[in-house]
Amino acid sequence: MVAGTVTSSAVPGASAWDVVVGDRFIVAVAAPSPDITTSALAAAAADDTVTVEALVGMIPLGGADAVESFAIVWWPGPGTDEVTAVVRGDAVVDLTSPGGTRRFDARGIRPWHLADFGSVIALRATGADAPLDRLGESGDPVGHARAGVRASAVEWSAAPPRPRRPDAAVTDADTVLLPRPHDPDTVRSAAEDVPVAGEPADGNADADTVRRPGRPPTRTPNPLREPSDPVAAPAEPMAERAAAASAAPSGAAAEHAAAASARPTAAPDVPAFRIGGGEPHPVTGPVLIGRRPFAPRVPDPHGLAPELVTVASPRAVVSGTHLELRVEGTRVVATDLRSTNGTIVRSATGTRRMRAGESIVVAPGTRLDLGDDTIIEILPAPSAPPE
Repeated sequence: MVAGTVTSSAVPGASAWDVVVGDRFIVAVAAPSPDITTSALAAAAADDTVTVEALVGMIPLGGADAVESFAIVWWPGPGTDEVTAVVRGDAVVDLTSPGGTRRFDARGIRPWHLADFGSVIALRATGADAPLDRLGESGDPVGHARAGVRASAVEWSAAPPRPRRPDAAVTDADTVLLPRPHDPDTVRSAAEDVPVAGEPADGNADADTVRRPGRPPTRTPNPLREPSDPVAAPAEPMAERAAAASAAPSGAAAEHAAAASARPTAAPDVPAFRIGGGEPHPVTGPVLIGRRPFAPRVPDPHGLAPELVTVASPRAVVSGTHLELRVEGTRVVATDLRSTNGTIVRSATGTRRMRAGESIVVAPGTRLDLGDDTIIEILPAPSAPPE
């Protein structure tokens, strides 16, 4: 089902993983993996209906064959930009989106950590001892879909492989996984299960994260479902920024207000935000906020243009491109773009600092403090019922 390029690499001294590549998944199990696990995964490689819960169930977590570390990447629908990842122990999944690359690890959560991700254009399953390098720099081909290899890392990219030379005697360095038919009704909205700032959370998780690890896997409802991490994506330049900035009074508050009101018209049923005491600013696409925001060099796979919102930071506390806001479904997702001084979240459930690169759903009423008195307040859609 998954179209793209798959490669593997072996680094001397690095953790070794037994990797199985299926039509809808990539699984890396700490080597040597139990024979029963490898056989079950190989049998499921051609199953276009296999679920992530079924894959988790193939890996023993107790007894003599207990697996301490594994990573699962599973594509829920016919597209390649939405993935579900499950990690345990020392396994990690590095994910690249138009906004950059971030690492998803177990964070000590047992028996596993599960999350949904959107706007993914490349990923790597490897060990926590591997550096967070740029993806796609090197690798040997995985011969075909439904293959099994032992490697220190396995990578997938949405980019097509390089054209094969007619006289090539060996497989090129990339492998195409051909699409397979799939029911489009199985595509999920990742935002439905993203961690929510401002809403009650599980007692074992952060204040903005809903986690229910370790329950028997089922699909509807899905007790395993973890928050999604939509990854930062570009936003659209504001055509009226220069005029708004020149017409505004001097001072940080005035500049905040000018930035927030630079796009005055939008659909009435979209969420919004405001900076300081400024006017509500609708979130109709990805919005990048910072001292000198720049759009990513990699275009958004959905063709969404970046909107750049400049805020004042006299002490240079706010990073150049500090925070992204975007709408997933009916909710606003905030992503700290690996800012230097971080982002403080103040919500009904308390106050916490976002991790670098972290994405969370922010409920109406949540305030995001970027520093230098730059406070971003999340507002509900005008027609939305109160939460």
